[in-house]
Amino acid sequence: MFGERTDGTMAHISEVSSGLECNCLCPGCGTRLVARKGDKNDHHFGHYGVEDGRPCQTGPETALHRFAKEVLARRLELELPPLVIGEGPGKWIGYPGGIYGFDAAFLESRLGEIIPDVIVRKGERHLLVEFQVTHTCDEAKIARIVAMDIAAIEIDLSGLPRDTARADLEKAILTTAPRKWLHNPKLRAAQVELERRGRERDQVLDRAATSLRKAYLAACAEVRSMRTSCLAYDRIAARHLAHAVGIEVPGIGCFTVPPRDWQAVILADAVDLAASGGKPLITTAGALRKIRQRGWLRRRFSGLTDAEAAAIRADGTPFDHPANAVAAWATTLSRLGILLPAGAGDRWILWQQTAGTTRGRQAAKRF
Repeated sequence: MFGERTDGTMAHISEVSSGLECNCLCPGCGTRLVARKGDKNDHHFGHYGVEDGRPCQTGPETALHRFAKEVLARRLELELPPLVIGEGPGKWIGYPGGIYGFDAAFLESRLGEIIPDVIVRKGERHLLVEFQVTHTCDEAKIARIVAMDIAAIEIDLSGLPRDTARADLEKAILTTAPRKWLHNPKLRAAQVELERRGRERDQVLDRAATSLRKAYLAACAEVRSMRTSCLAYDRIAARHLAHAVGIEVPGIGCFTVPPRDWQAVILADAVDLAASGGKPLITTAGALRKIRQRGWLRRRFSGLTDAEAAAIRADGTPFDHPANAVAAWATTLSRLGILLPAGAGDRWILWQQTAGTTRGRQAAKRF
């Protein structure tokens, strides 16, 4: 792809004359090159005087390295990757990513114990640029970069095809090739900032959890004191399934009625479906829809985040989201032999024997 001109610069195969008139040497071993630019094969350099004319093992890598350095030194601009820690609204953004211009570039200049491929400078700040052709930057070198606390990125050129045009090579080097941060001094400051935000968030969450926990325990006491007012419970009891409802699970305070009522409504619908020959499937989403339609969910607890739920549980309070409360009850019925898991963790079906018993009782009543 590249040969070294007599002035030491890199020449792309597209820029030279055919044969020995290319006047190029191998940048890896110094052997004279011949430019093979026929009509059948991809244009390429070969080693003159070598039996098969193939390049040495280090030639292509050295050439691409040197070309990349030349391009960066000449253009003095580079697409830098975003510098982001975390996800969501609370993530830290040190740099959003984009084209960044520089004042100067230094090729293979020693910096302490390392020799970066390129050092680019903007004002008083420096950025180390490493090009990956066959090997990534090793851990020892990265450790030295971190110890020096200097910004550094690595640009991956290993996937470029051998016959890539010069313009496409320059574009890959400057903007499109994969690139990542090896280190950035802003990361340490970011860690301190994130820890500070975390402490503040925990403090706010602790204060909110105290209030939520108090309200939730009061709601639990309230539903435990309520009498059953749902007709579905009478239908369940008539079918000798009263032991399947009224089961306390974490999250009962999220509902405005006692467990016996919302559990009876869900189970009674499944039993009725089985009796009529339908598919007695219970899903978490379907169960919550029935409960919500009846206004049996407390808004204050139905939309809490996982972090808020965990904060309420921190002292052992048996709190959980309404969906998890439904799932815990259905899982209990699975152990009792009333329901069977139906694939995913939020789907259950009425056990055949339970459904058969129900249909048998219904038939007996008709006769």
